[in-house]
Amino acid sequence: MKRGIRVFISYRRDDAAGYARAIYDELVRRFSDERVFMDADDIAAGLPFDEVIRGAVGQSQVLLVLIGKRWMGESPDAPSRLHDPADFVRAEIEAGLSRGLRVIPVLLDGAAMPRAEVLPESLRPLARRHALEMVNARFADDMQRLLAAVHEAIGEPPKPPASLPSRWKRLLVLAAAGGLAAGLALGIGYFFRPGHDRPDINGVWQAQVRYDWPNADYLERFVFAGDAAELHGTASFLGADRGIVDGGVDAGTVRFTTRTTEIGGNTAPVESVHRYRGTVAGNEIRFVMQTEGGLSAHVPIEFIARRFTP
Repeated sequence: MKRGIRVFISYRRDDAAGYARAIYDELVRRFSDERVFMDADDIAAGLPFDEVIRGAVGQSQVLLVLIGKRWMGESPDAPSRLHDPADFVRAEIEAGLSRGLRVIPVLLDGAAMPRAEVLPESLRPLARRHALEMVNARFADDMQRLLAAVHEAIGEPPKPPASLPSRWKRLLVLAAAGGLAAGLALGIGYFFRPGHDRPDINGVWQAQVRYDWPNADYLERFVFAGDAAELHGTASFLGADRGIVDGGVDAGTVRFTTRTTEIGGNTAPVESVHRYRGTVAGNEIRFVMQTEGGLSAHVPIEFIARRFTP
């Protein structure tokens, strides 16, 4: 298990998996992988889930509780999962509260803070904690507020912006010495740098995707984050969230890769690579996705993702 954990992300997979991945990626970029815990990445095969969770919470300083509209785990014919003493989400929050961690509720896409009377008695102190909101349409700004709250909670000031590389410093000197012409040249070079004209794609998107085999029609969900030319987050495949790798944004084009593992018959597991390329047009992204590897050949799939509005 990781050592030196500072931030623990608590979430219910069928409620907030996409947001959890995007928030995790942003926290790792700021604090490093060793200091952020999320179960999907951080519990090795064969380890007892409950023991690892308790150990990770015990090392942490901050517990982020991601609360979407299905966080209680309600079902029509049974009590909410949160009222089950064996529920892992409940156990995570109980451990955080009992150990005196800074517990920060994060309300997703308009979800309301649960009232104390609907919570199990052990979780009722959660209702008195000040919550932050996160909405897909303003994900980048809300993420900055969350990062500031985490920095304050662990007693570490945010790192100052990196100083300009020496080549930029030389350009600034030349611009000052050469006057208007050099200044204009510098400004034009800056304006047209890769990623400067990044489209507004951060947040949550959805698409109805029909794959190239019978009865394979899925509502897929994409959670994007990053700045300038960088892109990270999650993209679901067959309804399961996958981490984005090799992501990038340039002008109106989005590109990224996800990976899955196929298992069939008596053959060994085979990795599939899914390459996405999309063109952004307002609140739509027109994607082409090509699957490579795996157990069979696939043709490119075209679909349109639209910005998700709760």
